[in-house]
Formats: sequence, C-alpha cells, structure tokens
Amino acid sequence: MFNNAIEEKKLAAVLQQSLDNYYPDNSAAFIGSISLLLPLLDTLSNVVFFVKDEQARYQLANKTLLKRCKLSKHADIVGFTSEQVFAHRQGKDYVLQDLKVIQEGKVIVDNLELHSYASGKLGWCLTNKLPIYNIHKQIIAMVGISVDIDEDNERILRKHARLAEVAQFVRDNLDQKINITELAELANLSLSQLERTFKAVLNMSPLQFVQKLRLEYAIKLLAMPEISITQISLNCGYGDHSAFSRQFKQFTGMSPTQFRQAHLSPVI
Repeated sequence: MFNNAIEEKKLAAVLQQSLDNYYPDNSAAFIGSISLLLPLLDTLSNVVFFVKDEQARYQLANKTLLKRCKLSKHADIVGFTSEQVFAHRQGKDYVLQDLKVIQEGKVIVDNLELHSYASGKLGWCLTNKLPIYNIHKQIIAMVGISVDIDEDNERILRKHARLAEVAQFVRDNLDQKINITELAELANLSLSQLERTFKAVLNMSPLQFVQKLRLEYAIKLLAMPEISITQISLNCGYGDHSAFSRQFKQFTGMSPTQFRQAHLSPVI
C-alpha cells in the first residue's frame, strides 16, 4: 500500500502524535481500539509497530515485526517479552528499556538502534516508545514504533551537496575525533541549521550519523578475525577501548567480542 519510505515515516509520526492525548478506560479498551488499525499498520514494510502490557509483554504487533522474528502468526508473540522473543542478548536490554517506559513514564524519542532479528537481518532504525495512560493518569500499556532508516543514503546525499561533503569528511576521518561544530563549519551552517538539515534529509542528528558510520565500520572490521578489538576501536576513533565496547554494546546488546562470535561463520 505504501511504497515510499518517507511516506511510511510520516504516517508513523502521525500515529505517534495521535496517541499523545488519548486516555482509554483500560488496557483492553486501548488494545481493542489499536487492533482496528492493524490492517493499515501491516502494510508498513519499513515500520515495526507493537503494543505491550504493564509487564512488558507483547499484546499487538504488526506483520513486519512478526516476519523479522520469523513468527508465522500473531498468537506466537502475544504474551511474551522481548527477552523471550529475541534469543540474543539484546532482548534483555529491550525489556529494561520497556520497563523504564512502563514503570517510570519515560518517553523514548528517536533512539538510534541497530536491531538484530531472528531472520539474520541487521537493521538501523529510530525507535520511539510511549507510555499509555488511562483516564486516571495511570500507565496501562506502552506503544512502540521503530522506523527503518533509509539505507539509500548515497542517493539522498547526492541531492544535498553540503551534507554530502560532511558525510565524506566523516567517512575519511572515522579514526579521528570528530567535532560537530567542525562539521557545521564545513557545511557553512550554524549548529542548529546543521541539526535541522540532518533531521530533514537523513532522519537523524549529526551525532547519530557519526555514531552510525563508526558502528558500521566496526562491524565491517569485526568480520576480519585478524584485526584485534583494540585496533578496531582505534580505527573507529575511540582512544579508549572500554568506551568503544560500551557504545558498541549500547547499540547491539553485545560486546564487540560477543558480536564477532555470534555473526562470524566458522572458517572452513
């Protein structure tokens, strides 16, 4: 139904905004209302949508999530937490994030994440999670939307010379400390203008863009067993090996060593 990734992102944003002032009587009423939208949400191939209850258990999920988790029907996910659905270490981190939303009312906005699915798919996305309150202002559920980041960044950047120059500078200097102020000067923009332009064109902040390129390069180097983790951290601009490991785990749920073991096929 929706062939344009940008239109899918816009629709996801509209759905998210529509929930801001919605106060259902209870979780059953909320889930019943949202379930009416599932046929529409199932058409969004680049958007993962889900609803979880007070115990962080899935109650609704669109077909995109089911497909990426290699689940054949909706009943296969209902009643399970992310830790049970995602067998790898990321599942536990997702649950901890969910509980902050459900128990503390924390709102997750445009959180850059690298998801690893049962299908073997690795995908960058921006994740948003919102607590759902009833008419008594009690949290009764959580709704989440993860929108894939357009993978065809090169095509997009060709239309934006300033950002293309910034992007190339970042790629050429991944082993160096990169200052966002320096990027703004390179693009002849103010910091706020650079932020707005990155958001409008690439759907992420300049810092998220730098983090994404660093992590992508790290993943590429991790596929080369002859390169040590320490050398990879230096090649990706981290003077501190522990800082590299912390950020890598933040995005993937695994340490660089664990990721290498999980994703490298044995050499025959």
